[in-house]
Amino acid sequence: MGSVAVGAMVVGTSLLVVFALAMATLESQVEDSIAQIEATAEPIAKFSIQNANNVDGAVVSFTINDGGTGYSPGQVEINGSAGSFLANLQISGGIVTGLEVLNYGSSYLYNPSLYFLEVVGPNTGTNLSISVTIGKLVFANITNDGSTDINTDFSWLFIDSNAPINLSSGITGYSPDTIFPGETYEFIHDNSNSTANRVALTIDGRTIAASVN
Repeated sequence: MGSVAVGAMVVGTSLLVVFALAMATLESQVEDSIAQIEATAEPIAKFSIQNANNVDGAVVSFTINDGGTGYSPGQVEINGSAGSFLANLQISGGIVTGLEVLNYGSSYLYNPSLYFLEVVGPNTGTNLSISVTIGKLVFANITNDGSTDINTDFSWLFIDSNAPINLSSGITGYSPDTIFPGETYEFIHDNSNSTANRVALTIDGRTIAASVN
């Protein structure tokens, strides 16, 4: 009986050793698999919103009524105003075809409801007529704080309880872009004469919010 008991104990101990080795091997394999998954997983987007502001009395749109003739590169401002609106002329064959807005201005009065632009300084062109509309803009700086690129086509901004706005669709129209790590992207939105209180930004399933000043 004694020898049988000893034999059973030896077998039991051997099985425990085998089981412990098997568990150690399994745990090692699981840890290696997790490490591989983490290494190949796409980093989560990290971003922040800074300087979210309402700008009242800004230029929200412009209309080229007459592109004129004979124009050379130059800039335009609001006629007879000491305001801060400023834009570069975009010219083709001496005709003004568009504007590159450098500063949308602020605090322009809503009456009159329509303003006209004038060329800053001497220019060879004549008959230019561009009218602008005044309204409210929302500005927000969005910084990529992570290690992965942010595609504006897959980024959505919410202003108060309004419908989502694609980050590629700012005041200048649809213009897809990539926000690289460490970069700050300026988003400008025509808020239809409404004052914004809060903005939220959703990227890759992650949402953050900020108050609008």
